[in-house]
Amino acid sequence: MTGSADTKRYLTGGRLIDGTGDAPQPLHWMELSGERITDIEAGEGPGRPLPPGAVIAFDAAGKTVMPGLIDAHCHISYGVARGIEEQDLFGSAEYRSIRAMYHAQTVLQAGVTSCSDPGGGWYVAVAVRDAVKAGLFPGPRISAAARYLSTHAALTDYFPSWVGSPRSGVGVLTESASHMVNEVREQIKNGVDFIKIAASGESATLTPGGGSVPAFRAEELKVIVDEAHRLGRRVTAHARSGQSVEDCVDAGIDWIMHADFMDRRQADKLAASGIPCCPTLTFVANVAQWGHIAGCSQGRLDRFRRDLDLAVTNLDYAWRNGVQMMCGTDTGFAVTPYGEWHARELELFVDLLGMSPLQAITCATRNAAVTVDAANLGTLQKGRLADFLVVDGDPLADIRILQDKTRFSAIFQGGRPVDLTPQKPIHRWPWERSLQISERELYQSTVTQALAHP
Repeated sequence: MTGSADTKRYLTGGRLIDGTGDAPQPLHWMELSGERITDIEAGEGPGRPLPPGAVIAFDAAGKTVMPGLIDAHCHISYGVARGIEEQDLFGSAEYRSIRAMYHAQTVLQAGVTSCSDPGGGWYVAVAVRDAVKAGLFPGPRISAAARYLSTHAALTDYFPSWVGSPRSGVGVLTESASHMVNEVREQIKNGVDFIKIAASGESATLTPGGGSVPAFRAEELKVIVDEAHRLGRRVTAHARSGQSVEDCVDAGIDWIMHADFMDRRQADKLAASGIPCCPTLTFVANVAQWGHIAGCSQGRLDRFRRDLDLAVTNLDYAWRNGVQMMCGTDTGFAVTPYGEWHARELELFVDLLGMSPLQAITCATRNAAVTVDAANLGTLQKGRLADFLVVDGDPLADIRILQDKTRFSAIFQGGRPVDLTPQKPIHRWPWERSLQISERELYQSTVTQALAHP
């Protein structure tokens, strides 16, 4: 490929899935200039010919051309954490930032050209976003939050009070409305794209009778949302319980994470509001279905299996009755490593929620673009940023091929091909590990039994 950054270049051939939800159609050519798509010729029939002397960027004949995936829930600072100690206690801000840049390239090479990071340690995601924008390292386009606004009843306040809330943790404890407002102002001053609220706990099944207790009063959520909106930033929330979803809707939040334990009345209210939802089934499904391979405890396996069954029932009703769904994976944990499972959410939407592959792709492109930059991303249309995949195969026939990185003939970001040379693996350093000595107790009886039955 030759010419300056402004030279018109052309992708030719293939079948186009444009991300709008429309049926695929033959692609004659797509014109690229700078970072953007400046023209498209697609449809049945011969179409307009290429201009004389056209510079061919890529010949996609026999392949599928589709928008780059957008992971609406990717924690770039977590570092493949195996537990909360790794996530919150170990690793400096400086090390986490450098490690996150490595992982950002891995995410991009998995076909994720944009992602939304809904919270993490310090301002790591903000730093990675800016480094990618500056061209220092390859990575997806990132919209970044900072530490979750939390309370003692919320997701991120993991440790007992005598341990305290670590500065390096992913949540910041907000103890009053004035503190909440000040935290919003400080995070915006430091460059976040949006505010993340931990509006509920981890799982409805942890609370007797079901339904995790909302972490904030409804009026507190409104204080946070109003202040962020006043300052020109959006707000999302981790909200598993139905009541926390309802409170977030009333507060005017911009999108919801999870919402897997809402009842039908609450789902109908979410649908009527037009607020989109990112279920992130991948994290739950990976533990429920394969957690035993990663060494998850039996108790966690049992709980996640119950959670997944309930989530599928509730979310199936929600999307069929008007809730707009987005694909996100909760990537960043040991059960959802970077570059591995970003397209699995599409498979789960198809297999568990009954979507068609085309509907699932729309959830991972146009719909998910809401969390990053809906005006410029998510669809392949004239004037949009030229972020797209050239896939060897038909994801409408088998949605799982998007999880196979060898099927990406090319990944383009901003009209330029991404280097797909695999990165060298990195080592896990001692300070990333929890200080766990064993997984279970060592009793005399268990030793005697083990020796008798080796």
